[in-house]
Amino acid sequence: MRRMLPKKCYLLGLQKLTLILDHNHEALARLASCLLNSSPNLKDLEIMDPLDIRYSDHLAAEFWEKHITAGCILNHLSVVAFYMRETLFEGYPRTGLCQFLVMNARALKRMSIKYHCSLYETEHVATVLEAVQSELHLWPRASPDVLLELSEVDCIRSI
Repeated sequence: MRRMLPKKCYLLGLQKLTLILDHNHEALARLASCLLNSSPNLKDLEIMDPLDIRYSDHLAAEFWEKHITAGCILNHLSVVAFYMRETLFEGYPRTGLCQFLVMNARALKRMSIKYHCSLYETEHVATVLEAVQSELHLWPRASPDVLLELSEVDCIRSI
């Protein structure tokens, strides 16, 4: 798969992108990275877990380092929101793309990870959230002013 669209097909006017996909599924992650690499003026990114997520493997930040070379990530992307269904609570939290963006997006002002956890017991949720919160604070930041948020939502909208 191509790393980016041909230059004549770049999404120059795209400033906000919402993706509903499993960003830890390698083929879908390659598609997402192609779109990001082809959107030089992107400022606002939303990624939502789909309703029928199949719980693919975790893609670490290193995967994204190999596939995202976009100037938008480095210089323009300022707001990112992840809407995670149960993926935050299934085994290892799938936060590789979150970590990559925090470590590389120089203009990033806010990274929100919003989760829905209705299927899990309170103790399990609290344990996972504590681990994720600790991990978030250890990530090096490209933008010293970035605000990292972890918050529960009642539901995650879908299309």
